Amino acid sequence: MSKRYIYYLCVLLFTLSTPVVMAQVNDAGLWASVNLEKKFTTKISIHFTEEFRFNENFSELGVFFSELTGEYQFSKMFAVSGGYRFIQRRRVDDSYSNRHRYLFNLNIKNEIGAFRTNFRLRYQSQYANVHSSEDGPVPDNYLRPKLTVKYNLEKKYIPFISGEGFIHLNRADGVLFDAYRLTAGMEYEFTKKSSIELGYMIDREVQVADPLTNYVIVIGWKYIFK
Repeated sequence: MSKRYIYYLCVLLFTLSTPVVMAQVNDAGLWASVNLEKKFTTKISIHFTEEFRFNENFSELGVFFSELTGEYQFSKMFAVSGGYRFIQRRRVDDSYSNRHRYLFNLNIKNEIGAFRTNFRLRYQSQYANVHSSEDGPVPDNYLRPKLTVKYNLEKKYIPFISGEGFIHLNRADGVLFDAYRLTAGMEYEFTKKSSIELGYMIDREVQVADPLTNYVIVIGWKYIFK
């Protein structure tokens, strides 16, 4: 991957993150997660994630969830995974509503010189307030392509950038690209089993009324059981 490619990608990230003149809502938040991975073989593994998302300028816990996924690695380049996420989302009255998400991923990894790329294509189906809402049995279905580029310094520090799009597949008025996320950060490896990731994310809604732009500090710890 050439330096020119990285330059153009950085320009694109900056351009997309520049505020546009329109009615919008801004917020700042913190997303903190613990990620555990258990490898059974070189091809089969399971992943568990517990995440807490603070919003309203870090003042309240807006969302927290538990996620369990299983992954099968066909080769160094291709892998598929699927799982379930149980989500608690804060309501206006400070209670929490339940959401159930089912997700399926296709991952394509590659190495070009010192750069490592990971393209993830996710399909997800989410149900909200199943027993307390007329729309509960109707899921929101999304397609989420995400590209992550990491630069291998051959040290414990690994810088990265990523971009992700949200494509709503079953809106009443048709398919709609309604959000994107841009992230830049650094991963630090304590050991081959343990690492921490620190980043800054712009999480922005588009093509919706009063779009929300969330500026998020992201921190996550990962541990691999072998």
